[in-house]
Amino acid sequence: MLVIMKAIVRSLFVTLFVLAMAVPEAPLSADDGADSMKNCYNVRGEARYGALGYNHIVIVTNRCDLTLKCEVWTDVDPSPRVPLTVGPKATEETTCRINSPARGFKAFGECKKE
Repeated sequence: MLVIMKAIVRSLFVTLFVLAMAVPEAPLSADDGADSMKNCYNVRGEARYGALGYNHIVIVTNRCDLTLKCEVWTDVDPSPRVPLTVGPKATEETTCRINSPARGFKAFGECKKE
């Protein structure tokens, strides 16, 4: 009897696993509200060494099926905010500072659907 119960439980777990893997993920959409818009993109910074110092690069990755119109900035250069358009499922970058003596900075950004 115990062997039969273990077989039933095992087959149920296998079935649930297969079903979970077979269900496709719903694509992210900005129509779902403001919280989901924040799930559409990621903003990060990268310091690349140039000729005389570090270039502060802000990179925006769009995970949604829509074009995003963004404004990016850093803690070193909070203004002016730099406009950046990112296509669907794409990554774009822009340089906010050239030849900085400092490597460290924080990148920020806000995006809206175009």
